[in-house]
Amino acid sequence: MSRTLLVGGVLLSVVVSAQAKPEPKLKGSMKQSAPKLDLGIPKFDAIPKGDELKKVEEKKVEERTTAPGVAPYTIVSVQHGKGFVRTPTGSKPSAPFPAATASGAPLMTEKFSTVVRVKAPEKKNTSIEVAVLDPRGDTVMDAQGQLTFKSDEADWTVDWDPTGIRTAGDFQVLVRIGGNPLGTFPLKIEAKTDAKP
Repeated sequence: MSRTLLVGGVLLSVVVSAQAKPEPKLKGSMKQSAPKLDLGIPKFDAIPKGDELKKVEEKKVEERTTAPGVAPYTIVSVQHGKGFVRTPTGSKPSAPFPAATASGAPLMTEKFSTVVRVKAPEKKNTSIEVAVLDPRGDTVMDAQGQLTFKSDEADWTVDWDPTGIRTAGDFQVLVRIGGNPLGTFPLKIEAKTDAKP
């Protein structure tokens, strides 16, 4: 009986000591593959490094004053005044004219003139239209005629009669040459109040 107990105790101690010893670590590593999750992120191609990219060539924009196929015209100046004098560089106001005036009820503009100077290297005669637009963009005065070139620049004068306007303020003068709009130019009209004696 004591021998059986002895053998049982030895076996028990061997089992306990075997369990108490830590397991030896294996050399190397064994990767466990986790399940792949689909997050719905799209796959993109490789980012270009720039070797295959070409430099965009800049297109030169030709400056035009009128439509293609039409002789080029350029507005040199648009001037306003009550009287003009001729100079070697064209007509000039005989006195400073910062603004046209309007008076009365309803407002009526004073009589004044506008001189448009146009340059045409090809010296081709053409039509001209001038319109005065109020601050709302409505046409309040307009005139049309013919530009005749003896040199590469010509003046065209329009004498404006007194005209009724809704309000004073910053007006625009629209110029068309040969039916093509070449731009708008400022015209100030101030309301003149009658001074009481």
